[in-house]
Amino acid sequence: MSENIYALSGSFAMKPGLQKGLTIYRYDLENGGFQYIGRCLEDINMGQQCPGPFDNVHYITNECRDRDGMEGKGGEVLAVRIDPDSGMPHVISRRSTLVPQPSYLCLDRTNNYLLVVHHVSDGYATRLERSEDGNYRSEVVYDAAAVVCFHVMKDGSLGDISDVWICRGEERCGRHVNAHLHSITMDPTGELFVVCDKGLDRLYSFKLDERDGKLRLVNEVKAEEKSAPRYSCFHPTQPVLYQNSEQQVYLNLYHYDTADGKLERISRVCLLEDEEAAGHWCGEGPADLAVSPDGRYLYASVRTANLLAVLELDSKGNPCLIQNISCGGKNPRGISLSPDSRFLFVSNRDSDEITRFTIGRDGRLTDSGERTKACLPGNLLFTRR
Repeated sequence: MSENIYALSGSFAMKPGLQKGLTIYRYDLENGGFQYIGRCLEDINMGQQCPGPFDNVHYITNECRDRDGMEGKGGEVLAVRIDPDSGMPHVISRRSTLVPQPSYLCLDRTNNYLLVVHHVSDGYATRLERSEDGNYRSEVVYDAAAVVCFHVMKDGSLGDISDVWICRGEERCGRHVNAHLHSITMDPTGELFVVCDKGLDRLYSFKLDERDGKLRLVNEVKAEEKSAPRYSCFHPTQPVLYQNSEQQVYLNLYHYDTADGKLERISRVCLLEDEEAAGHWCGEGPADLAVSPDGRYLYASVRTANLLAVLELDSKGNPCLIQNISCGGKNPRGISLSPDSRFLFVSNRDSDEITRFTIGRDGRLTDSGERTKACLPGNLLFTRR
């Protein structure tokens, strides 16, 4: 019997009135084609997806402030099982994350825990209180970002929360700056997790106690001020972490130590061939990153410029920019390698289409000309039977 592979495109729609949900396609492994199957979960703003412990189970964040329309209830995370014959997902559990705007999620190496980070908002509330001396005063309350860790049950569904790490904002020059945790990634050994905080311009590294699901912060690094660290990814074999930022068109390289979680920035490389333009950059910057399984190439999307950057990695993981190419649409929010790494797919959110690129032997991209209509695509995940 032939293998069924499905591509699931998540609609990212933060503004009211825009279409949300998940679009399902049957994927042709031979030619890279998509066949539309249907849409579902149209009440969910698909912040991010990640594969689960089984081929037909995966997880989705509902990136919202008010789950089910209930004020102050925060976002949620869903576990879904993909029907191997129809490709349609069935929700097996929905859990409140208790914090607004869950933006990224990551399964640990034991498949027993799911870690979820939260972007939260910059909003605040003013609360009137009476002090012990009878006088009245106002207190300003801000959202606190968090890493929330869930138990994963044997069937892939989500259990209770095992631990929470809370990250509050801080005062800077007379104004409050919120933490905005935008991503969490696990190193290839499963020993270390790295979180990017675009609000406080920091990177945090964590260890997870696999016996009880407790989180432990082991290192904290300050990035450049107002650079807004967004995503990171690890080299598959070298102790190198790659990290982009929303307000700069550069890729930062960190050396990391799994033993103590220490992160040390060693260099950075421009993602634009026009380095003068990079020095005067304004607008939305890099969005997503992907490293080839063999560790030879890294791909990055750059919004506003609507292009992709291809970087060749040497034996130690050091990158060299070898190509800029148009993303084939507008706002390349997400990029995804095909299951066999022959193609790179770009989720061009603002042009409502997924663009397919062929990956050459030299790692360079060629636009295939193929476009798949999608609804505000922000992320794409492949799942197979």
